[in-house]
Amino acid sequence: MTEIRPFRGLRYDPRKVRGDDVIAPPYDVVGAEAIATLHARSPYNAAHIENPSGEGDAKYRNAATTLAQWQREGALTRDARPAYYAYEQRARIEGAWVTRRAFFARCCLHRPEEGILRPHEATIASHRADRLALIKATRTNISPVFGMFLDPKQAARNLLTEIAKRPPTFEAIDALGDRHRLWTVGAAAEVATLTEAVAASNVTIADGHHRTHTALDYRDECAAKAGRRWTGNEPENFVLMGMIPQDDPGLVILPIHRLVQASTLPVSILDRLAGLYRIEQLGTADEAWARVQANAFGPSTFAVLGLEGAHSVHLLTARSQEAIDNAMPQGISKPSKRLDALILTETVLTPIFGIDRAVLAGGQRVTFTESVTEAREAVESGACRLAILLNATRAQQITDVADAGEVMPQKTTYFYPKLATGMVYNPLDD
Repeated sequence: MTEIRPFRGLRYDPRKVRGDDVIAPPYDVVGAEAIATLHARSPYNAAHIENPSGEGDAKYRNAATTLAQWQREGALTRDARPAYYAYEQRARIEGAWVTRRAFFARCCLHRPEEGILRPHEATIASHRADRLALIKATRTNISPVFGMFLDPKQAARNLLTEIAKRPPTFEAIDALGDRHRLWTVGAAAEVATLTEAVAASNVTIADGHHRTHTALDYRDECAAKAGRRWTGNEPENFVLMGMIPQDDPGLVILPIHRLVQASTLPVSILDRLAGLYRIEQLGTADEAWARVQANAFGPSTFAVLGLEGAHSVHLLTARSQEAIDNAMPQGISKPSKRLDALILTETVLTPIFGIDRAVLAGGQRVTFTESVTEAREAVESGACRLAILLNATRAQQITDVADAGEVMPQKTTYFYPKLATGMVYNPLDD
């Protein structure tokens, strides 16, 4: 169902640069201060082309100039033969080390309605315009999309485990202390194993929806310009993707807790919440969070910090899943109706606070954190009025929603760790 191909990657030469100095997080998870730090770390840091300096269109030209200069100086070299690139990340999450294995490939682009390359999240037009300008200027996929595929026979997973026993081609440790390692996979049998594993599945985009949409828009522009000469084998018909088996034990999705801004709370808020939820007052945020996690598979459960003072903690547990389903919008699938993030929006945030999906996407009255400690401290310090803790979305829920042909609201999933930018680039010139 899904076509992937090996490619001639553009990679840093470890004899010329230190991996620690040149990799960067994806463009959309770093602020201005972090970008400046990355730029200062090395003249070859990936952030110089992922988040380039300059005003207006000049920054995209600067990125293209910088990328070409790195190649002239030998900091980046192009592999002579097409290959896949196995990728291992080792990150500390809640005090424990987690290892995740994937591989980079060119993945054939498809519109969502084709059901092969499926998004799970909506995109923002302004973000797509920025990435489209960058890909036009550089003619390169700089940061990868993150895609999940089904690997029921564990053929890809087993091969990636074996490859990880070899000395890596390239490695780096990022600013958080997480380890990144890369291997070139060019042997015909190994290439065939990975190609066939993905071909038996469709792919669900885990992260990188704007990059995917941008690649599709650019593909369509190039195809229209080529007209009858377009064959579908052009590099613009593919996008750089980190492919990960959906059952990889290192596939971690973090919760995204809601921090609500409000000068005052709605009148009779506890009575209004009690219509759908049993309300229980608890002693600490940690106790409430443990109770929320215990109900990860239902009934829908949330912890609210700040309902009756900055140090108050309440647990909301759905009285009836049927009543919750009936309170959800008509016309959406059962998998969507079971998403805690959407349930919270439709049964609490919108009817009680007037915060609908559009307001959430804009981030005007709600901010987000993956940390229970940060959520608690935000309420206690007055940085927000309420914090609402909710369970993380599961990988199977993501594919179920994608199978239904639907997308989730923004800020429903947070995959961690993010795929690093700079492990390998995908030039679109062959």
